[in-house]
Amino acid sequence: MMKKLLLAMIAILLMQGCATHANFVKKYNSWVGKNISSLITQIGYPDSTFTLPNKNKVYVYERSRVYSVPSMPMMGYGYGGYGYYGGYYGGMFGYSEEIVQESCKLFLETNKKGIIVKWGSRGNSCVSDEQPNL
Repeated sequence: MMKKLLLAMIAILLMQGCATHANFVKKYNSWVGKNISSLITQIGYPDSTFTLPNKNKVYVYERSRVYSVPSMPMMGYGYGGYGYYGGYYGGMFGYSEEIVQESCKLFLETNKKGIIVKWGSRGNSCVSDEQPNL
């Protein structure tokens, strides 16, 4: 069981190791000055859009996921149950899970001609493993 836990944690770390926020910033900085239609062709339709008071349009992409990962082993003591001896049990060895929530919201502002003029993001998982094509 411990071997499986260790392998799972190593796999998660390796997958996370390649994806960085710096790559995310480089990727979307490279889109400034380009037409939003090209970006939509490459990454798909946005989740929503809205128009600013200056008549520029903002395209919003949202990504989130919730998952659980095994956490450190726990020793428990209490009344009754496993190893019952005179009203108390000697304990049991088990694992708990930690719930992880990751999210990223990407905002791309375009001018009236559809050219990306700036972008921004919010969230704890705005990362990319892709280097921009410069």
